[in-house]
Formats: sequence, C-alpha cells, structure tokens
Amino acid sequence: MDGCPHKRRRHFSYEGNEGNADGSSANEASSEPAASPSKSRFGVFKSPSSQSLSEPSQNRANPSSSNPHHSSFFNLQTDELLKKLRPKYETRMLEAGSTLRSLQDIIRNIPDRKSLIVGKVRLDTLDICFPNPFHPVKISEAQRTLEHYSSVCIPFPEPMARSESKLLLEYLKPTNINVTGSFSRKTALLLDGKVTIDVAVTMPAQLFQAKDYRDYRYFQKRAYYLACLADGIQKANIPSFALSFAYQDDNPLQPILIAEPCKGLALARTTCKPLVNKELDGPNREYTQRPYRIRILLAASSDLFPAMKTLPSKACIRHSALEVEETISSTVYNATLRSECCSILSLKQLNESVAQSDAFRDACMLGAIWLRQRGFGSSITRGGFGQFEWASVVASLMRGGGPAGRPVLSRSYSSHQLLKATLHFLSANDLVASPVLLQSSSSQLGPNNGPVFFDGSRGLNLLFKMSSWSYKMLRHEASISFRAMGDPLVDQFKVLFISRVCEPAKLVPLDVQNAIISSGSAIGGAVDFANKTYEKLKYGLGDRVSLICPQIPSGSSWQLTSRTSPLRPLPYMTVGLFLNPDTCRRTVDRGPPIEDKEASALFRDFWGDKAELRRFKDGTILESVIWSESDSMQGLLDIIIRYILNRHFDLREPRSIGLFGKGFDKLLPQQTAAQTDMLQSFSSVRKMFELLCKSIRTLTNLPLQVRQLSAASPELRFSSLYAPEAGKPVSLKRPVEFHVQFEGSTRWPKDLVAIQRTKIAFLFKVAEGLDRDESVLTTSLGMGSVKHKLPGEPFLDIGTLDRVIFRLRIHHEDELGILEQRLSGHISSAPSREEIAAAISDWKRIFIQRPAHTQAVYTLSVRFPLLSMTIRLFTKWRDAHLLSSHIRDELIELLAIRTFVHPYPWQPPGSLNSAFIRTLAFTANWDWQSEPLIVDFSSELTKQDIEAVNVRFEAWRKLDPGTNRVALFAASNVDRNGITWTERRPAKVIASRFVNLAKAASDLVREQGLDLEPEALFTPSLAEYDFVIHLKPEYSESNQEGPTYKNLQMESGKHTLDAIFNPLQQFCDELEELYDDSIIFFYNRSVTTMIAGLWNPQTGPRDWKVTLDYSTVPVSESQVAINKVSILQDIARLGGDMVAKIEQKA
Repeated sequence: MDGCPHKRRRHFSYEGNEGNADGSSANEASSEPAASPSKSRFGVFKSPSSQSLSEPSQNRANPSSSNPHHSSFFNLQTDELLKKLRPKYETRMLEAGSTLRSLQDIIRNIPDRKSLIVGKVRLDTLDICFPNPFHPVKISEAQRTLEHYSSVCIPFPEPMARSESKLLLEYLKPTNINVTGSFSRKTALLLDGKVTIDVAVTMPAQLFQAKDYRDYRYFQKRAYYLACLADGIQKANIPSFALSFAYQDDNPLQPILIAEPCKGLALARTTCKPLVNKELDGPNREYTQRPYRIRILLAASSDLFPAMKTLPSKACIRHSALEVEETISSTVYNATLRSECCSILSLKQLNESVAQSDAFRDACMLGAIWLRQRGFGSSITRGGFGQFEWASVVASLMRGGGPAGRPVLSRSYSSHQLLKATLHFLSANDLVASPVLLQSSSSQLGPNNGPVFFDGSRGLNLLFKMSSWSYKMLRHEASISFRAMGDPLVDQFKVLFISRVCEPAKLVPLDVQNAIISSGSAIGGAVDFANKTYEKLKYGLGDRVSLICPQIPSGSSWQLTSRTSPLRPLPYMTVGLFLNPDTCRRTVDRGPPIEDKEASALFRDFWGDKAELRRFKDGTILESVIWSESDSMQGLLDIIIRYILNRHFDLREPRSIGLFGKGFDKLLPQQTAAQTDMLQSFSSVRKMFELLCKSIRTLTNLPLQVRQLSAASPELRFSSLYAPEAGKPVSLKRPVEFHVQFEGSTRWPKDLVAIQRTKIAFLFKVAEGLDRDESVLTTSLGMGSVKHKLPGEPFLDIGTLDRVIFRLRIHHEDELGILEQRLSGHISSAPSREEIAAAISDWKRIFIQRPAHTQAVYTLSVRFPLLSMTIRLFTKWRDAHLLSSHIRDELIELLAIRTFVHPYPWQPPGSLNSAFIRTLAFTANWDWQSEPLIVDFSSELTKQDIEAVNVRFEAWRKLDPGTNRVALFAASNVDRNGITWTERRPAKVIASRFVNLAKAASDLVREQGLDLEPEALFTPSLAEYDFVIHLKPEYSESNQEGPTYKNLQMESGKHTLDAIFNPLQQFCDELEELYDDSIIFFYNRSVTTMIAGLWNPQTGPRDWKVTLDYSTVPVSESQVAINKVSILQDIARLGGDMVAKIEQKA
C-alpha cells in the first residue's frame, strides 16, 4: 500500500456544510486535509478551523435590549422551538460517532481499481500498485464489470457520452473524508425524529483531465467513483449499512449514496447482493431505526478546474459529444460543477460567520424552519432555496452586498433581527432585474432568466437551482412574513414557524395527471415539464393570476441495481395559481395591435383558431381572444387552462386536467352566468336605498330636519346569503333595515313610553310624505315585541315597486341616557336591573354598533371583491349545520373579514374556495376560551388599543369563569367592547360545537385534497340530536314562489308587506320562547326543512318542586324528569299542518 504512488493521507473531520433533513446541499465538502487534526468527543478527527462549531452559542444578544422589534414572549417561544428541534448531541447523537468511524474505516480500506490488458485475458487488480503505467477502464467496460461482478449499476447522468467515447474511468482512494454540514456546526434540525449527516468524500485530482469540465466528462467519472464506493461499502467485512442511490438536491447530475445504519445485519461474503433500504428485512436481517441517516456526497478540490472555465457565461456542453440532446441548461451544468469545486471557500465563509456572530447559528435554524413551513428546500423540486442557501446568503450579506460594498447585515444582530433583515432583503430586492454581485462584474454572468446572487470569489451563483417561478414565490412569502412581523395583531411565532403555508388550502391547484415526460430522468423530465407549463400558463393567463407555482413531486432513492431512478408514472403534478379576483372573470383578452407583426404572429401561434382581430369601442384594432361567459369564476379559468394545456401539450386524457374547488361558488344562491361583477346582485337594492334616503331627506312635512340616515342590514353591506335582486320573490326573505336620526330638540319627552309614541308620530309623517313618492308602493307601521318589560320599538315598513321591503327605525340618543339613569338609580320595581342592562346592550347593538358595522363591512366588500361571497358561503355553512339561531351574522362576518385584513401567513385570498377554507381553518384553530378575536378593519388599532381589548377579555373571563354569559369574545376597531355580537349567544356548548364542526370540515379538506366535493362540507349530521322535527316542504321558504309576469307582480304589489310573513320562522321563535330553559333548538333559517333539538341536561331526574318551568313525569318516589313525550306532542300540535313527523332518538 505504501508503495502506491497515488496513496494519500486522509483525515476524517467535522467541517461546515449544510446537509440536513430538509434536502439541503452539500456544497461545502472540503477537499483539503486538515492541518492539525485533533480528537472530538465522537472519536473522529476534526480540524482546528472548525473548533468553534462544537462550542455552544455564547453571549447571545439580549432580546429585550438588542431586538426591540420582538416581544420577550416571542423570544421565549423561538428559544423553546429551537430547543425542541435541536438534536441532543450529548446523548442521542453519541452513537453517530461510532457509526461514522466505521464508515470512515470502510471507505479508507476500499482498494484502488485499475485494469490491465494482457493478451485476451483481462485482470482486475485490486489494491496492487505496479511501477509500469496502467490503463484505466472505458465506460462500456466499467458498466459490464460492476454489473456482472458486483451487481452495482453506475448511476451515469443523462445524457450519456457516446458509446465510442474514449473517456477512461478509474477509482483511487479519496483525498479527504469529511463530516460536513449543519450537523457539524450544530445547526441541524431534528425533523421526523431523524437527522441527516453528510459525509463528503473528496475525489483525487489525478482522476481528472483539464478538459473534463466539458460534456459531462466530470460527472461520468464522478458516477463511476460513486459506484465503486457503493461496491466497496457493501463488500466490507462488517456490512452495517443499507445502501441506496439518490440525487443530491434532486439534481440529476449529482447522484449520491444514502447509508441507513442497521443492526444485527448478517450477509454472506460470497453473495454480492447489495444492501438496499428496508428490503433487507428477513430472518437473519434486522433493520433498527436510528435517529440519523448518512448521505455520502462527492466533492472535488477547489483548483481542479479554473473558475473562468465554469462561469455562467461559458458554454461547456457540445451537442456532438452526447448521445441525445441535453435537458440540463448550461448555466445549471456550470454551477453544479463549480459547486463541487468551491467547497473550501464555502466552508471558510460559513465558519467565519459562526465565529463572528453569536446569533448566526440560531438565525440559520430559524431560517430553515421558516423555509420548511413554506415548502422550500435546497432540492430543485422544492424551489432550490434551503438551509444552505439561506446560510450562504446571510453570511454573504454580513460581508457585503450593500452600497459601496458595505455589509447589509450587522454581525451584532440577534437571531430575530437577522431573520427579519434577511426577509426584508429577499422581499425588497429583485435579483432577476438587479443581480447582487460580490467581488464580480456583470460581464461574467451572461444572459440569465433566474435570480442571481453571484459570489465572485467562488465563481458561483448561490441561487442557480432556483427557477423564475420559485424565486417569485420566495419573494412573495418573504414579503408577507416581513409585513406580518410588523402587525401587532398577528401571532408572529405562529405565522412564521408553526403555520404550514404550503398546505393545498393556500392555492388553487391544477391537477395535471399522466403528463408525458420525454426525458430519461423522471426528475429532469418533471422539472422540464413544470418549466414549460409555467411559461405557457404565464402567457395565456396574463394578469388573471399574480403567481404561478408548479409543485413537482420530489425524487426518491433507488436500489444499487438500477442505473437511474425508475421512471414510475407521476400521479399528478400540481400547479398553484394565485388568482386576481379583479380580472380573472374577464371574458375578452386583448392582444397586441395589428401593427406589431412579430407580437401578433406570436399571439396567433399561441392561441391558434381562438385568436381573432377585433375593433374595440375606443377605435383600436387588436388581436384578441373571446371566451364564453361561464357560470363561475373558476369555471371560466377551467376552460382557459384546458385549452392552453391541450393545445401545447400532448396529454393522454382530456380529463387529466382538473381545477380544485371550482364547485364552491355554485353553492351560493343566484350566482348567474352573466354576473361578471361579484357585487352586481346587491347593486339594485343599494340604489333603491339611496333613492329612498334621498326621498326622505327632501320631505317637507317633518317637524325636525333629518341629520343622518344609516344602513343597518346585511343586504346593504353585501353579506346577505340571498342576494336581494330586484323584482325577484327571493328579495322578500326579510326587510332591509335602516335608521334615521333627526336633529336635536329639547321638546323630546323624557319618558320611554312617551318617546315611543313620539316616534310613532314621526313615522306617520314619514309615511304620509312617502305616499306621494312614485317609487314607494305601500307603507305600514308596526311595533316591535316587548322585551325586558320595556315598551317595544316602533318601525315603518316601506314596500317599493320592485317588491323590496325597507324597515325604518328612529334613532334617538336620549333613550340611552334614560336607561343608564335607571340603571344607576335605585330600582324597586320591574323592570329589574338585569333587564335594564340587557335593554341597554340591545339598544347599543341596534342603533350604534350595527350601523357602524354595516358601513365598515360595506367599505371592505368594495375593497375586497371576494369578501361578500366568502361571508355568504360561510353563512350558508353555518345555516347548513343548523346554527342560524345561535351564531349572529355579524360574528360570521368578523371571522370572514379576518381572512382578508389579517391574512398572514398568506396574502388576501384570490378565490372563493381559498377564502372559505382559510376561514374554516382559523375557526377550527381558534382557542376561544383563552384568546379573543380582534379584527382591525382599517389598520387603526394601536398596541395600546389591543392591550386594552385583551385586558377587557381577561376581565370578562374573571367575572364569568364559567363562560355562561360570554363564551366568544369578538372585538374590532369599530366595536372594542368585544361582547356586542356574542353576549349570551352563543352558549359555551354551541361555541364548542361551532369550532368542532370547523375542525371536522378542515380535516375533511386535508384528507380528501384534490378529490374534495364541496357539497360534503355542507351536509349536517343529525346523530347528535335527541329529536328532529321534520317540516313539510311546501312550507319551506325555498318553495315560496311569487308571480312570474310583470302585470301580476304589479297587482300583487299591494300585498308586498304580507309577503315577509314567515310562518316557519314564527314557529321557531315561539318554540325558543316557550322551551328556552328545557330545550336547545337547531335549525336552518334560510331553508327550514327540519328543527333539531337537545334536551337540557338539567332537566334530568331531580327532586320535584312547584317552581319547575317544564312539564314533568315521575321517575321515582321523590324525583321527576322532563316529560319528553308530552312536550313533543305539544310541539306537534303547535306546528299543526307544518309538522310532517317527529323522530326521537331511541
């Protein structure tokens, strides 16, 4: 052995490289021996240059002083998270040292492979050094030898060199064997109970020639070297590893070895069968799970090829030298080769950053968690930006990248400041339009379509694995996270590190099944198909979408007996679309003008027969595409996407394209095909309301001038489930309420009863004045029901010619003062103090909070076109699960609005299904017992305001620990009280059911994914109820039809006010009033076909007493229970012909 001229001294050292379980790169593998090796606690050698990596982080910056942007609680949360995800190097990882030493000895003892030709006899020489020259192996000979004698296939990359190529292959013992990556620097993450340890094997420079950087020559020799390693490891005397091939970062140019540690593994020496994955299980083979796995990577010395030869501007691939056309771009080829040659420089930079910044380690770990929660990783299929790229960018920005070469990041930053500053850099800088060049000039780059963060000292673009769409996605996520870190209402820890942003609910996925991949590599073909799909959809959809994000299935390991990963058919490839709700319903796509010949030809080539030349109203003549009006936003998208993909791709089945969630908007009533404006259905009633207000303001017979007219109805804030289309019977579901406030006067009485009578007189005057208005058909004065032993509130119902009924109430401020005086004074008679307090709460809700809430929601509905549809769909979901009478409309609106004004960690939703699913997800995760709901409509709440709301919430929890009065606490900048919409409704049992139903719906979405049928989310379960009252369908509101013809509508208009009478609602209200203490009723207010009920648990067996509020029946000598049979019979009699049957649980 010592006589071999190519024998080198080898060291086994821990050095810096990002290799962890999220697919990070191994670009830092060292290619030089350690100068002065020393023992580590694992018993392996490590160089003094990385001694600091094994030391714990010291002198961490005080978060409260050095990081004013984050609360101390946020720091405590992140510290605890890192503690849980940081491997226990002192305990669980001790075994890894022994395993790594075993692997080192095995690799060190693998003999050189040479081939001598003697006549017709071929002699394979193993570990024999001859003084005369020897002949390395040709490609064809190497394949036959390894496959025949060792059952190991060489993982040559595609495309292979031509069969007549004179490329010679050989194996010499490695120069260095280094443990690299995040594990060595203690920045690894314990994910899924396992840590990935990277072992970089540096290939000797003697294996390569000066021209091997061209035409895949380096990668062909590299593949042979890796196969020899695999053969040598599996033939070792102590076969302790299950081996398989895989691609490093899903890069087809970089196959690697995966070594899974095994225990008690017996393998006969004579059998050359490889140890592959868990297929080793057998009677004499035991596979034991370990908290780590080992990736064996290959590296080259830094001076193997000149950096100038592999710059992005250089062409290193010649088509004539290859069997088939390459699928890897020259830029990626050059960067991949360069990344394996610049390991020492990468290692030095990261080691210096660790030594110079105490927070660098934690910042790398936090960045890795942030990336993983958004689906990013170092692999090409996961965006090409993982922990290694994050660490390299942070380290580079600590050295420069700013104006005049100054550092962008300070070394004194805490880990949270490094995280925030890096997110700001990624979001604020467009590295495609303005590349970052460190110690380099733009002349070295050449043309580029992707992001560029070029380090001239290494000659490497750190972002070479990123595509244009993955980089846009990264900037998008960084921008959202950076804004979230400045929002006081956002749980920053949850948004940044807990929420799984890459869940399907985030996007509108397009399912492309059975895609034809012409490449010989499954990964390469998938990436190529994704890039082509992105380009076609980007051109075809235009501004209909803001982001297009293909999601490529990741590659997997394969057996040593296969040369490449098996070309299994991809189940599907998902393309995420971020829709623009303002333009996605557009039916006309305008192209270039006819004068632009080149652009016009491209437009016609893309659209084919769909393209046509049209003259528009403004006189322009443009190429254009006309789409037929669809019944929904996603229906139109489905048509466009199908046309684009079927025209430009050879899809096997037309049904292989599907749009997730396109059935959600069909669940909304009155969603017509011609309705291109999502708020169009509400415009008619809004216009009628404005005309009516104008008519009231111009009345001359009123004793006081009108000060203000305020809308106070869901129809006027665009949140009513049934869109109030004029002239349709469906508009008569309920009256549209609004309020009038007159100018102040001292002549108003000071008694509540007298005030109500004065209001009646004012309403009579309004009715007299409106009777002369041609748009008003009829008016009717009514009185509200008596509540809390106080006089009812009068109102005026106004019926219009369009069969829409408006209800007018008078807002008089003195009423509140009178009620508050009564509450603060001595009360000796009815109404009681509790009744007056309830009356005050109702008055504020009706006359103060509801108009303010209506105006705020109306403004937001105009700002967010999808908000109205989201509220309506969420209302339909609540009604479908029979919670109409328990959850107020305003609470539903607050939950839906939160999805738009506080969308983090997402952007405001661009599709109805996305908005609805996110609202469900938030409701499902809402810990309402310990967290208030705070919604800021217009970003006006300060930190002090938020703290005040939290203090009020905590005060209510102390005042009402049993949550009997206030279960849910929902505040906003309009209503900071927090209990306006939740006081006494819902009860805590209803609040729990509401959240549990949302959890069940979210779980169904997660389980079914692309196969989800939207109707399944709206199917109620009746198994939990004690009885169900079935109503006859002819009495349902959905079956109440009005006159069809215009003349009949005019004749029936005089009875417009009678049309709002709803016997089913009256029946439900009466049941709730009669059996409030004994039964909890559940029904769908919009379509009442059944009424479910639960018996109050307090009505069970108990001692009899005279004051019981319900009918009882004896169950023992001294106890009685509620008489269920008698009560159900009374309900049936009360319902009369409306009740079909009553089912009672056995």
